Amino acid sequence: MGKLLLVLSLILPIWAIAQTADTYIQAGNAKDKIKNYNGAIQDYTRAIRMDSTNANAYYYRANARANVQDYNGAVKDFTQTIRLKSDYADVYYYRANAYSNLEQYEDAVQDYSTALRYKPNNADIYHYRANAKANLKDNVGAIADFNKAIEITPNNIDLYIYRGVAKSNMGDNAAAIVDYDRAIKSRPNSSELFYYRANAKAALKNYNGAIVDFDKAIALNPHNAEAFYYRGNAKSNLGNNQGAIVDYNNAIRLNPKLSELYQYLANAKTNASDNKGAIVDYTKAINQDPKNAELYLRRGVAYYNTKDKVKALADLNKAIELQPETFPEAYRTRAGIRYDNKDYGGAIDDADFAIKSDDKDESAYATRAASKYALKDTTAALADFNSSIQLNPRNSYSYYMRGNIKRDTKDFHGAIEDYTQAITIRPDYLDAYLERGNVYTRTRNFSAAAQDYQRVLNNSPRSEEAYLKLGDARALFRDYQGAIDTYNLGFKINPKNTAFLIRRGVAKSKLGDTQGAARDFNQVLRIDTGSAEAYQNRGNLKAGYGDYEGALADINKGLSQKPNEEGYLFLGNAKAGLNDFLGAIDSYNKALDLNTNSAKAYYFRGLSKANLPDSLGAMDDFRKAYENDPQDEDVFVYRGLAKFALQDSINAIQEYNTAIDMNPNNSDAYLYRAVAKFKLQDYRGAMMDYNNAIQMNPANKMAFVRRGELKEFQKDNRGAIDDYTSAISLDTRLRMAYYRRGMVRIQVSAEKNNGCLDLSKAGELGLREAYDAIKKYCN
Repeated sequence: MGKLLLVLSLILPIWAIAQTADTYIQAGNAKDKIKNYNGAIQDYTRAIRMDSTNANAYYYRANARANVQDYNGAVKDFTQTIRLKSDYADVYYYRANAYSNLEQYEDAVQDYSTALRYKPNNADIYHYRANAKANLKDNVGAIADFNKAIEITPNNIDLYIYRGVAKSNMGDNAAAIVDYDRAIKSRPNSSELFYYRANAKAALKNYNGAIVDFDKAIALNPHNAEAFYYRGNAKSNLGNNQGAIVDYNNAIRLNPKLSELYQYLANAKTNASDNKGAIVDYTKAINQDPKNAELYLRRGVAYYNTKDKVKALADLNKAIELQPETFPEAYRTRAGIRYDNKDYGGAIDDADFAIKSDDKDESAYATRAASKYALKDTTAALADFNSSIQLNPRNSYSYYMRGNIKRDTKDFHGAIEDYTQAITIRPDYLDAYLERGNVYTRTRNFSAAAQDYQRVLNNSPRSEEAYLKLGDARALFRDYQGAIDTYNLGFKINPKNTAFLIRRGVAKSKLGDTQGAARDFNQVLRIDTGSAEAYQNRGNLKAGYGDYEGALADINKGLSQKPNEEGYLFLGNAKAGLNDFLGAIDSYNKALDLNTNSAKAYYFRGLSKANLPDSLGAMDDFRKAYENDPQDEDVFVYRGLAKFALQDSINAIQEYNTAIDMNPNNSDAYLYRAVAKFKLQDYRGAMMDYNNAIQMNPANKMAFVRRGELKEFQKDNRGAIDDYTSAISLDTRLRMAYYRRGMVRIQVSAEKNNGCLDLSKAGELGLREAYDAIKKYCN
C-alpha cells in the first residue's frame, strides 16, 4: 500500500511578533504558494533566528521541508511546534504523515490518535491511521479505522479499495472482494482494482475467476508485470503450464527483477516436462539468490529427471549445506538418488534424517524401505512400506514394492493383492502388471498371467519383456503354438534379441519340431557364439532324441561359458538318460549349490535316486521340491514316477491325481497315470488317460508311443501302427517308435519288409535290441 501524505501550505493567522519575523513568515508563505519550497524554508529559518519561540515559523518550515521530502527535518520542526504550542491540532496530523513517510508507523499511529482527539470526525485522519496500522500488520485495527472513515465519507472509493487490501492481508478475501466490487462499479476502468480482486479470487482458489480479472487488468494496463506474473501462477494452479510459461516470460520482459519469477517459470517448465529449460531458469534464479536452498533442490530434481545424477547430487548437497537442519525435503530427494546409485547405506541415512524431521513423510519411509529391501533386510523393509502405506493409502509404489517382498517370501496371495492395489491406484503401472503376471505364472494361473502381460502390451506395444513373459506364460499353459506366435511378434520388434529365438526353439521342441528348434538354437549361436543358453538348450534337445554324447558336449560347452542352474539341470538329465544316475545326482547338486530353493533340482535328483534305487532319498527330495514350489504340479508327477519305479502304482496314481487337480491340462500327468493303470491291468482307464494326454497336448510323442503299446497289447495292430507313425511324425529320431512299429509290421505279413526297415532305422538311431530283432525276424 502506498504511503499517503497530504501536506498543505496553509496561511494561518499570525500572532503579534517582531515586525521582521512576521515579514519573513509572510514572504515564506508567498513562496509556498508558488511551490518554491526551498526559498520558503530559507525565509522561515530567518524568522526563527529572529524569534526562536515562534511556533508558526517552525510549523510552516516543517510543511515546506515535508514538501521537499526532508521528513526528518519536518519531524523535528513539528516537534518543536508542539513544544511551543501543544494544542496545535493539525501539527499532530502532519507529523504523523512525516513519520509514515519515514516508515516509523508506531509513532505515526500515536500522532494520528492525538489528532483525532482534536478532530474526531476527520475521515482523512482515520484513513491515514488505517494505512499506518496496515503497515504494522495490524489489519484488524486498520479495518476498524477504514470502517470509521467510510461512515464519515461513504462515497470515498479509495477507502473501499484500501479496506479491501487490509481484508485480503488478514485472509478475509471474500469480504475483500465485496469492497473491490463496490470500487469497480465506480471505477470500471481501474486496472489496479481488477488486479486486486484477481489476487483475492486466486487466494480463494477461484483460479478461473482470477484469470478473468487478470485479463481485464492487463487489457487496461499491458505494462503491469505483476498481473502477468500472478496470472501465470493461476494458470499453473489449473495445470495450464504452457499458458503459465507465456505469462512468466511476459513478466520477465516487463520486469526481470520480480522476486521468485524465474523460480516459478522453472517450476512450470518442470511440470511441462521441459527439465532442460527448467535448469536454465533455476540457474538464473540462483544467480539472483545464491543462498536459496530450495532453488538448488529444484534444480537438482530437474537434473535428476534428465538422468544427470552427478549434477543432481551436487545441487542437493548444496541445498543441504545451506540448510543442514531444516530442509528434510532435500534429504529425502537425495536419499532417492543415492538409492538409484545403489548407495543404500547413504540412502537410509538421508531417509532417517527426513523421517526424524517429519515422521509423516511417507516418501522417506518408502525410500528407506526400498534401500533396506536391497540390503536383504526384508523384515525392516516390510515395516517401512507398511508405515508408508498407512500414511498414504494411495502410494502405488509402496504397494508395488511390498508386493515384491511378499513374492520373495512366497506369500503369493498377498503379493497379488498388493500388485492389484497398486494397479487400482495407478491403472498404467506396467511394472505392477508384469510382476503380478509373474506371480500368477508361479501359482499356475496362466490365463490371468497372460491377461496381465497382454495389458502391458496394450499400453506398451514394443515391450520386449512383455512379449517374452506372455510367451512364457502360454508355454507354461502348454499352448506352445500360441507361445511361438508371441515370440515371433517380439522377434519382429528386435531381431537381435536372441531370447526370443531360444524360447521359440524350446516351444518348437515341445511340439516335436526338433528340426525347427535346432535351427533356432543354431541361429542364436551364429549371432552370439558364446551364448551359454543356446548351447544348453541345443544339448537338451539332443538328449531328447537320444544323442546323449552330443547333448553332453553342448551342455558342457554352455556351462563353460556361464555356469548356471538350468545348465546343470540339463546336464543331469542327459547323464540320467545314459543311466549315469550318480553323475546326474552330482550335476543336480551343483544346481542346488547355485539355488538352494530349486524345486526342479530336487525332484530330478529324486528321480535319479529312485533309479539307484534310493527310495528314502528320493522321497525326501520330492518333499523338498514340494516345499520350495507347492504350486508346481510337476512335483507330483515326478513323485508319482518315483513311486511307480518303486512298484507302488496305486500311490503313484494318487500323486498323478493331485497333479491333474492342480492343472487339468497337464498332459504328462495323464500319460503317466495311464502307464500306472496299465501296470494294474486297468486297460480301459489307461486308454482313456492316453486319449486325454493326446487331447491336452497333440505333440506328446510319448503318449502316442504308450497308447500304441496298449493297442498292440489289445491286438489292434493297425491302431498301434498309426500311433507309432504319429509319434515318428512328431520326432523323426524317436528310435523306440521305429522299433515298436517295426515289430507290429512284421506280424502283418504284407508289411514285413517295412517292418524290417523300421527296425533298421531304430538300430541306426542307437537301439541295440533292434539288431537282435533283425537277426531273428528279417534274415
